[in-house]
Amino acid sequence: MATPSLFLNALSIVLGSFQYGHHIGELNSPQRAITCADPGQELQGSEGTLPVCIPMNSSEWSVLVATLTVGGLIGSLFIGSRLANRLGRRGALMANNAPLLIGSLIMGGASSYSAMLLGRFLIGVGCGAVTVIVPMYIAEISPPNLRGSLGVMNQLGIVVGILFSQVLGLYFSSASNWRVILLTGAGLSLTQLLLLPFCVESPRYLALQPGGAVLARRALQILRGRQDVTKEIRDWTRQDDRAVAAEEEGLGATPLLNDSNEGLLVGGGTLQDDADPLQSKTFSAQQSGRGLSVTEFVLTPRYRRPVLILLLVQLSQQLSGINGVIFYSTAIMSEIMPSSGAMITVYISIVNVIMTLIAAYSMDKFGRRTLLMSSSIAMGISSFILAGSLNYSIPMLSAFSIIAFVASFAIGLGPIPFLIIPEVVDTSAVASASAFALSINWTTNFCVSVMFLKLQEWWGGNVFYIFALLLAGLTVAINRIIPETRGKTVEEVVRSWQPSHIH
Repeated sequence: MATPSLFLNALSIVLGSFQYGHHIGELNSPQRAITCADPGQELQGSEGTLPVCIPMNSSEWSVLVATLTVGGLIGSLFIGSRLANRLGRRGALMANNAPLLIGSLIMGGASSYSAMLLGRFLIGVGCGAVTVIVPMYIAEISPPNLRGSLGVMNQLGIVVGILFSQVLGLYFSSASNWRVILLTGAGLSLTQLLLLPFCVESPRYLALQPGGAVLARRALQILRGRQDVTKEIRDWTRQDDRAVAAEEEGLGATPLLNDSNEGLLVGGGTLQDDADPLQSKTFSAQQSGRGLSVTEFVLTPRYRRPVLILLLVQLSQQLSGINGVIFYSTAIMSEIMPSSGAMITVYISIVNVIMTLIAAYSMDKFGRRTLLMSSSIAMGISSFILAGSLNYSIPMLSAFSIIAFVASFAIGLGPIPFLIIPEVVDTSAVASASAFALSINWTTNFCVSVMFLKLQEWWGGNVFYIFALLLAGLTVAINRIIPETRGKTVEEVVRSWQPSHIH
């Protein structure tokens, strides 16, 4: 049941994703104004003590854009999960606004290329942590029947943030105003910092902490309103117990050490059940609060299949070529539609938002695997058409195909790689699984974003034939490897890839 408290909590959390989306799109439209590409711009002097533009060639600009992904890799791999495990999901988001705020202020007040790089890197660190914390937080506060729809809010926040930055770009992409776009990020960080103290901590996180049973129940009751939460809490313990037991039976368990260096099997504690289900053996065994490290997650035998699944969905998202379009759509379309490139970028973002809303409705209706397959096939076809229309300079077909490309992304490959993480691993591993998955995402994102402009200069529209070919291969892999997770517990998902003799 969706309650006002649940909705307001989710909205405040997703403001982190909104910031990420804004930073993805903030450099798209004002590229010419920032890089002194307009004739005579460098001769205009300065705005106060700041130059009106910062000279950059296309390679330097590509590096600046891609620096977001370098910071994102560090944030997702080394910061997001650690903050989430040590400070809690809410505390992690509050702390994470520091690099987002400082980075935005540095970029907005930059007078040199190196300052722009530093600010972009800090923003990337914050964005990387966001991609770990926000999906985890949303998944852990969502009731089971709304898990898919609320999970899509992460992606919806991203695409609305992109649209927001593109609309700003229409009005402020000039020599005197481009800094407004960059400084807006600081305002967004401050807004979330004001809202987060009114949110509850994740009940599942609280349940994993020593003595956190009462706090977890209280937080869940706030989110669920008058609804009785006892059954949902009992379902947590049963799902985690049975999921781990099923995996241990088939693949063996790996001992982890708690903070006092005592041997402990995740989900395999021997403490006695209490009247409160939050004191059951699963949660008692996991209450060290330490969780798995990324290395432990990757090397633990029972997570071998989830590692493969997460690797595939993250590669599929980025090798589709989506960020080549999101980062550089204005430059792509301006070559064949000089006067309409920025406006088409806004249309792309509007369609992205609409299709993400449709995905939110469809996610619990059609299932993750079906939407992933449909998304990758449709993107491959759109990419193929886009390549031909760019090569033969067919403006309207190019506009249609690039919008179709983004729309196809929004229904599957956009939200599902984030949504599926807590659906294929148990609670104790979800932070490290997120860090692993997002490190793959950011690394691939960097490769695509830093190489895209050069590839386009060398091969023109043919670069999209490469993406079409990659999507064809990835679709085959998705069909063979990805299980359906809609409406299933982690235990049921695990059973789908275990040998038939395991029960």
